[in-house]
Amino acid sequence: MDDTKKKIHISDIVLFIVFLLLLAFPAYLAYQVLVANNPPSNDVQQDDTSTQAQETTPPVEEEVVVPAGPKYTELVREISGQTAYVAVPTNLDENNPPAIILYSHGSNTRVISDMYDPFMIDLQGYGKYFGEQNFVFAASNEHDENWGNAASVADMLNLQQWIESHYATNGKVYLIGFSMGGLPTMHFATKYPDNILKIALLAPTTRTYEWTQTEVNKVMDIDIQIWHGTSDVNIGYSNSVNFVKYMKNLGKDIPLVTLEGKTHFDLDTEYMAQILQFFQAS
Repeated sequence: MDDTKKKIHISDIVLFIVFLLLLAFPAYLAYQVLVANNPPSNDVQQDDTSTQAQETTPPVEEEVVVPAGPKYTELVREISGQTAYVAVPTNLDENNPPAIILYSHGSNTRVISDMYDPFMIDLQGYGKYFGEQNFVFAASNEHDENWGNAASVADMLNLQQWIESHYATNGKVYLIGFSMGGLPTMHFATKYPDNILKIALLAPTTRTYEWTQTEVNKVMDIDIQIWHGTSDVNIGYSNSVNFVKYMKNLGKDIPLVTLEGKTHFDLDTEYMAQILQFFQAS
């Protein structure tokens, strides 16, 4: 009898303990959920402070980098009946005025007012490059396909005089002639050699047979350099080779830069850096 009561008493205790554990476990889970959804007040304050600091911090301003050197302005004007493109440096030292570069185009291109025309885009490349190097870069339409006639030479003079009447320059003139543009360039140089320092000819038409000793003497003091590609089928490389030899026989040395494998239209915009180096060399 005593043993039975003792067993019942122990089992009751065990069941009671199990009952308490069953009650405690859900309560523990509920407490963990409550803590997760409601963090301590000091954490909330830290988050608020961080957010406030983020909202009140002023934005960092971007540094504006101004490129060194002169800027340029582009113009398209009708000058003596011919459309002309002019790129003029701005914000320059008045004690260092720009020189002038007159560019003569090839037979298949025209100077027009449509700045989206492929050739005009090329001219803008020249204008930007030389405008930022303290040159006024300019090109007249020169009566279209002119082959160096008197009208094209007059157009170059009109362009030069227009620039000099509108802008302060240093009086120095440089010439660039591409393809057919070699003819008006060289004819202009023989007629108005004063103040022309250097001439860059790119795959030029030269008409060697036109040159006499008298004509050569007019450009004797002007530095001239030719760039020509060996694979040029429009104006053969041999034309420049023969021209250089002929001029040398008449006492005028003209360096020829031979461009292996280059064609005619590998030279229209690709050698600005070399031309600039040639112009700036003493």
